[in-house]
Amino acid sequence: MPDIASSQVSQDQRIDLPREEDLGSVQAIITRGWNAYLLQVVLVKNGEARMLVGKEVTSYAVAETVARVFAATHGVAWERVEVVLK
Repeated sequence: MPDIASSQVSQDQRIDLPREEDLGSVQAIITRGWNAYLLQVVLVKNGEARMLVGKEVTSYAVAETVARVFAATHGVAWERVEVVLK
């Protein structure tokens, strides 16, 4: 296949590639209380934070399980979830 210089391609033949979309980041914030743990799953996208889950649970293990299930059902790899323990 011959090499083609960009000057040989007309404007209507060029394809505008979509910009990479900001997928955002997901945080699972687990706060220990007196008798329970508070789980907040937060999506941070384009500089804006949005709480997706706010739930009181009985243990850290349950909080992490809820966060993992939420991530899995929404197509977010667990490796992309930042877990913050307070």
